[in-house]
Amino acid sequence: MLIRITSGDNSRIRLVRKLSTRKGRSTEGRFAVEGRNLVSEVLGRGLDVDFIMIPAGAADDAPGFIKDCIRSEDITVCEIPEREFSTLTDAGGGIGMLAVVKQQACGPELIDSLDADDNLLVLDRIQDPGNMGTLIRTAVAAGYKAIIAMSGTVDIYSPKVLRATAGMIFEIPVIYVSGEDRLKEILRKSGRRIAVTAVDGGVPYYEEDLSRGIALIIGNEGSGVSGAMIEMADVKVTLPMRGRIESLNAAVAAAILMYEAVRGR
Repeated sequence: MLIRITSGDNSRIRLVRKLSTRKGRSTEGRFAVEGRNLVSEVLGRGLDVDFIMIPAGAADDAPGFIKDCIRSEDITVCEIPEREFSTLTDAGGGIGMLAVVKQQACGPELIDSLDADDNLLVLDRIQDPGNMGTLIRTAVAAGYKAIIAMSGTVDIYSPKVLRATAGMIFEIPVIYVSGEDRLKEILRKSGRRIAVTAVDGGVPYYEEDLSRGIALIIGNEGSGVSGAMIEMADVKVTLPMRGRIESLNAAVAAAILMYEAVRGR
């Protein structure tokens, strides 16, 4: 179903603006995806889409899946003035469409449904959206089954993170957890070995079995893994480095360690 909106003060436009902030997304329980690939992805997966927005005049040249939505009575496609549409994204021109999607609640109880050998990725205050997107994509590629994001980690529903995941955010559940004590409780209950990277006191990563039953903790880009998480770790590993390099990018280090799951099977 197609509706045309002419006022910038329309409630749907106001909602999309609200979803540009983490607080707004949390309050509404919704997020906005931008661009043909992500909109097609959420529709193809049957996610709960509130509505789709396109700039005025775009309906005639829209891709087939948007035309299907226009013909359907189940999904609303809103055509809004180009000047309004351009203010709703920080990605620059050429986005062409966006969709408002209901968030899918995911709690720690999901971990109970996983096999004991399934690996988890724990993100400790990861801040960079690009790193977050790469971590999510790599976790999916390496066969990890869930991600735990600690308080202080960038919002997975921010537009920059969503773009960086290239749709892989919908392939793996992300569980937000507050506090190291709660994390320890969840991981101990799951029976997984807790692995962290350590500058001192660790063993080379290839001397440990990181292929299965692991909860791998990756720390903040600047300060690394918190002291409390290092204390709870069962396995401390290092990535040997030559030259004057002191550390690797968080997403690069995580990729090396996560791919032990692929090598080990």
